Amino acid sequence: MTHDWSVFDPKLTDRGIDQCKTLADQLEVDFPYAVDGCRVVVSPLSRTLQTVQHSLGWLLDRGVPVEARAEWQEDTANPCDVGAERSELEKAWPGYDFSQLDPVYPQKIGLYGPEEETIRKRAAVVRRWLSEQSDKCIVVVTHSGFLDRVVKEGPRFRNVEYRTYEIKRDDSGEVELIELTEQSKDIPARGQ
Repeated sequence: MTHDWSVFDPKLTDRGIDQCKTLADQLEVDFPYAVDGCRVVVSPLSRTLQTVQHSLGWLLDRGVPVEARAEWQEDTANPCDVGAERSELEKAWPGYDFSQLDPVYPQKIGLYGPEEETIRKRAAVVRRWLSEQSDKCIVVVTHSGFLDRVVKEGPRFRNVEYRTYEIKRDDSGEVELIELTEQSKDIPARGQ
């Protein structure tokens, strides 16, 4: 992605695609889960949909479903963080499931507003949603700005970095994500 925030829903740059391919090479070797119990959940922005294609295509080839959810979208209302309409996404990405995409998407209203309080509320919603899922593993492809609010602790996420978490619910019902550090890695760009 370029750093021009006025570009509507930008696609990955060539460098970004190379980084995704490096991630794919690493993940396919190190993936610690059986694929028959997995699901990929992705932000419906072009760059995250492409990240799934280039980083996780090997999972898709093994039948792992991909579900786009508005809850995982980026947190600003800048053009670069506003996505295409569902009908356009379904045409461009026919193998991905858009049936759970909130009908208000791509509008930045309600739960998807860019205000900090709203973003934190959305982060709590996705933590609770994760805790309610029965999948053996859920691979989430989203944005570092939003992930900072979901995870709440730890260093800022970088591009093509992945971390593995266990989901815990405390006695009060609060959901937190506990990082499994031995399964989290930073993938360098090709040639670095």
